[in-house]
Parts: sequence; C-alpha cells; structure tokens
Amino acid sequence: MTGAAATGALMLAAPLLDTRVALAATDPAGPHQAYPEELAALSRATTKRQREFAAGRAAARLSLRELGAPALAIPMGTDRAPVWPPGLLGSITHTDTACLAATAWEGEIRLLGLDMEPDTPLDTDLMETICIPAERDWLARQDMAGHWAKLIFSAKECAYKAQYRLSRALIGFDAIAVRPDPVSQSFAATFQTDVPPFSRGETLHGRFARGGGLIVTVLAVAA
Repeated sequence: MTGAAATGALMLAAPLLDTRVALAATDPAGPHQAYPEELAALSRATTKRQREFAAGRAAARLSLRELGAPALAIPMGTDRAPVWPPGLLGSITHTDTACLAATAWEGEIRLLGLDMEPDTPLDTDLMETICIPAERDWLARQDMAGHWAKLIFSAKECAYKAQYRLSRALIGFDAIAVRPDPVSQSFAATFQTDVPPFSRGETLHGRFARGGGLIVTVLAVAA
C-alpha cells in the first residue's frame, strides 16, 4: 500500500540514486505484516513503532523484488541494524507519513545510505550537539540556517548508515563533517577521525532533494 506521501517521497528520492540501486516506498498507516523472524524485534515496541517497522520491512522486500532478489525476512541484529540476505545490502528510513527502502547487490554497490526527515528547522538546542564548529560557521552564512542544519543532520544519518556496513562502528555526530552544495544538491561527508576501514580526511559524496515537506539524502558508492 502506497499513500500520497509515500509516493511523493519515492518520486523525490528516485532521481538521486544509482540505477543499480532499487528503491521502494510504503505508507506506515497501511496494513503491513512483519515476517515471523522479524517479530522478536517488536515484542516491546509501541503500536506506532510496530507499524513503522513493518512498513519499512515491506518497503525493503518490494525493493528486493525490484532487484530480482527473493523477498526474504530482514530481521534485526543484536546491534539493531537490519540483517540483509546474503549478497545484498540496503538502507531503510521513515517519517510519520512515508517509508523508503533502498537495496543493491554487494557486487555492484559497496556502500549505501538513505535518510528522510521532515523539512523543518533543526531545534536550536540540538545545533551544538549535531553540528561541529565548521558546520556552524557555514550555517551562519546561509539563509534558512535551521533548515540547512536539518539537512546536515540527515546527511550525517545517511553517511552513518552507509559506513556502518563496513566499520560496524557506533560513531558520534562529530565524527563526520558535512558540507552541502546548494547548487548541485550534493554533499560531502568527511571523516574527522579514523573509523577503520575509513581514514581521517576520507570523503564520501551524497546527494539530496527537498520537496513535499521532506528532505531526502542518499549516498551510494560503487563496488
């Protein structure tokens, strides 16, 4: 089931992605059934969280089908990250109104990150937690700085998801510096410290789009 918001999110994100990445969307308000292997993650979850989780897994399976892969269960690991079927990688994100999932074959895509946020200003109380001094300096020169700060937050979430597949490292917001390019609608995410196998100064490049009250950030690195 895909509502208007989910369809809009899909249309916003699709042009940003490598053609080797499959993308699908679902409506978290719709009826989606988690697979038995996935249900353990929901035992103590609120009803809202259960709906979002099931919708995210449903979007992921739709994406797997787009790849021509089996629509298998995607349980949650002990680190709470999705456990993708062998040979595949992916990323899931959601808001209250839409879920998106992107998947790819490991032989074609090395890193994959996807994030979606409401396009609202970042809470000023969170600015120093999320944005390092260089980012705050850049924001001070921008119109609608709060909205750009939210985009930086989304890009960091996106880059975190992408790097985690290889590093398995839980890193803070200060571990990656994001510099958006408003003209090209792209961003650079640069490691501020060594996060093996990534080195300090190494940069990942992603893209973003805004529309329908949403921000979408994506990052895909070819194998």
